[in-house]
This record gives sequence, C-alpha cells and structure tokens, in this order.
Amino acid sequence: MAMKQSLGIGTIYLMGAELIFILSNYIIHIGVARYLGTEAYGLFGLLLSLYLINRAVLNTGVPRAVSKFVSSSPEKRDSLFQISFKLQLLLAFIFALVYIIFAKNIAALLHDTSLTRYIIFLGMITVPLALFSLYTSGYMNGLKLFREQANVAMIHSIARMVLTFIFLFLGFGIFGLLWAYFLAILAGLILSWWLLKRKVAPVLKVYYGPSSSFSWKKILAFALPVTTASLAFTFLRNVDVLLIKYFLVDNTVVALYTAAFTLSTAPAMIFTNLPVTLMPSVSKALAHNNVSLVRKYISQSVRYALLLFLPLTTLVAVTSAKLLSLFYSPVYSLAGPVLSVLIFGSMFWSIFSIFTAIITGSGKPGMEMRLGLLLLFIIVILDFLLIPQYGIIGAAFSFLITSLLALLLVSIYIYMVYKTLMPWFSLIRITLCSMMVSLIASFFPYQGFVIVALCAGLFLLYFLLLYLFGELGEEDFRLFKRMAGSVTKK
Repeated sequence: MAMKQSLGIGTIYLMGAELIFILSNYIIHIGVARYLGTEAYGLFGLLLSLYLINRAVLNTGVPRAVSKFVSSSPEKRDSLFQISFKLQLLLAFIFALVYIIFAKNIAALLHDTSLTRYIIFLGMITVPLALFSLYTSGYMNGLKLFREQANVAMIHSIARMVLTFIFLFLGFGIFGLLWAYFLAILAGLILSWWLLKRKVAPVLKVYYGPSSSFSWKKILAFALPVTTASLAFTFLRNVDVLLIKYFLVDNTVVALYTAAFTLSTAPAMIFTNLPVTLMPSVSKALAHNNVSLVRKYISQSVRYALLLFLPLTTLVAVTSAKLLSLFYSPVYSLAGPVLSVLIFGSMFWSIFSIFTAIITGSGKPGMEMRLGLLLLFIIVILDFLLIPQYGIIGAAFSFLITSLLALLLVSIYIYMVYKTLMPWFSLIRITLCSMMVSLIASFFPYQGFVIVALCAGLFLLYFLLLYLFGELGEEDFRLFKRMAGSVTKK
C-alpha cells in the first residue's frame, strides 16, 4: 500500500509542479511572440530547442541512475551521492565545451552566424543546469522527496517567468531571455541544495567525502545508455525545428512551427513526471520479484494517461486554428493544421515514454538507447524527405509517423514480457467518449476565450459519459479521494 501511495501521491505532486511549468512556459512563449514579433520568436524557438537538448540529457542519465539505485540500494546512498556528483559534473563540462568550441560551426550549419554568441551562452548554462537536475531528478526523486522536488520545480518555473518579463521590459531582447533561464536555474539549484541539507545530511559529503564504495562503473553502465537514449529522444523531439531552419531558413516559418509545437506539448507535459515516479517504483517492485505489481503499474498508468490524453488531444485537434489565434495572434492560425497533427504525435510519444520508463526501471537501459537511435534515424530520414517538399506540415507528419511507430514497437515488447497493456474495453470506451465530445466541439463556430470555456465544459461532459458507460468506478473515486486527502494533509 505504501509503495502504491508513494507512486500516486508523488505523481500528483510532480504533476502539479508540471502544471505550473506548463502555464509559465506558455506565458513566456506568448509574451515573447507578442512582444518581440515572429522573427525574434522564431529565433527564440530555435535556441530553446538547443537548450532543451541540454536539459533533457543532463536531467536523465546520471540523475536517473541515482534515482534507480537509491531506490533499490538505500544502504549505499552516501557513496552513491559522492560518485554521481563527480560523474554529473564531468558530463556537464564536456557538454559545455562542445557548445562553446563548436558554436560557430553549429551557427553556420543553421545558416545564421548571429547565433554564435547565443550558443556560447547556452554552453555556460550547462554546469549549473546539470547540478540542478542531479539534485532534483536524482537525489530528491530517488529519496522519494516528491513534495520538495515539486516545490523546487514550481519556484524555478515562476522565477524564470518573472525574470523573463523583467528583462524583456528592460529591453534586453533574446539575451535577456537566456539570462532569465540562467538565473532561475541558479535559484533552483541553491534551494534544492538547502532542502537536501535539511532532509539528508550526508548529501553534503558529495563535495569532499571519502572514496566511494559504490562502483562508478555501475552508475556509468546505466547512465551512458540512458543518456544516449535521452539525447536521441530529445533530438527527435527538437530536430524538426533545427531542420526547418536548415531547409527553409526563414525564422518566421520556424515561429509558426514553434507555436504549434508548444501548444501540442500541453497534454504530454502534464504527465511528464509519471515516468519519473514510475521508474523507481518498477525498479523496487522487480527487486522484490513482484511482477504482478509491475503489471498493475503498467495497466493503471496507461489507462489513466489515455483517459486524460485522448479527450485533450481530440479537442485540441478540432479547435487548433482557434487556439493558436487566441493564445498567439491571428497570424499563427496558419499553423492550425500543423498543431492538429502534432497533438496526436505528442499523445503517442507520451504513452511511449511511460513504457520506456518501465523498460529502464527493469534494468534494461540499453534497449531504450537502441530504440532511441533507431527512431532518430527514422525521423531524420522522414524530415529530409518531407520538409523540402511539404514545409512545416511535412515536419509535423514526420513526428507523427515516428511517434506512432515508437509506441507500436515498445507496446509489443511490453506485452511480450509482462502480458499486459491496458483493458481493451477501457480503450474502446475512452475512445468513443473522446470522439463524442470532440464531434460536439467541431460544430461550435465560437472564437476567443469562449473556446476555452467550451472545452472545459466538454471535458466535464466527457467524465460524465465515462461514468455512464461504466468506465469510472468506485476504485477510481477512492484513488482520487486518497490522493486529494494525502495532498491536503501534506
């Protein structure tokens, strides 16, 4: 029971933090798009893609290894902290040097030499970003300090948003945005260190403690394939923006795609931390040979993810142009068809991420790495074929095809190993209810914030339909009450 509650409550905490991140991220994107114009917003989207590559890599490999091994080997916690700190710092310096040394080459490849100074600055951000990721996604997550991890994430998101607009209003432009990201990371790093110092005194030893009894090779053997997989997956998510710039050059086109891509990640971002909390739980269950619990994790995680993903995805798809016009400006409604395609790709990719967390938690990060490299190869080939001929809609279809293929491959593997995915009748009922509310939305000609109110009302109707069709039952209500009660008590 404690294990299940830890997973459920941890996910709720981190989903709350992710919701704050999503809202602040949208406010930043919308503010930059409206305040600086499409040309500058396209540049911002390009730089953000490079930043996200940094963030994803440094937030996975070593931090995920720490989270896994702290959960499965708590008696070796102190030595694990020491060696992981050194490895993460080394990785950060290597990453930073690559950005700084090859900044001119990267800028030249993107046909824009003015990017050089921005890329160098991104390299400088790498070291504090790496330590921030280690402290939150590694130490806090592995110790199941989900509430503290969520608090740090929320403060970081709010600080980044506030600093962004301060620097924008002061007229610092794109460099102001980069400084906002940098200072918010520093604030999050200091806060996470202070919280860990209060909760877990041995964390201080990572700086100067005695030689570690935990093998650094064991961490590296896990972290390297996970890092490689993360790099491949993050490139896969951001390569479209880079190749649109490479083939089409125009920053305005990049801006249209960035706007559609940003809105398409909303449903996915809400569940970003489900894989983060799921992985150590799966690892611990398998350490105790509790395969039936892993099957339950798989079935419940996929069912609840799809239960929320599918209606959001279909509602966004049928109102895509109106949403872009509302949140950005009417000119961005041109990217409506792109958003309609990308939103389905994001849903497939999010469920795929749940399955890969299960694979990683079962101690097979090498499989995730090979799959990531294969999918990256596929999307690059598709982009080279589709972007020159079809433009940004071609890039959107490249991602949709790749994410669907990824989900199919990993679903087959999970089913072969654990003999479960999710109840088929649940899939049918969720799909039917989602299609019904989306069909209703497609008949409404309203614009502006009425669309948001309409979608909220239809979402409530969707849950009512689920209840009437028998998809939502007493177990679901008990789970929601237990989560809400635990969050309130905390």
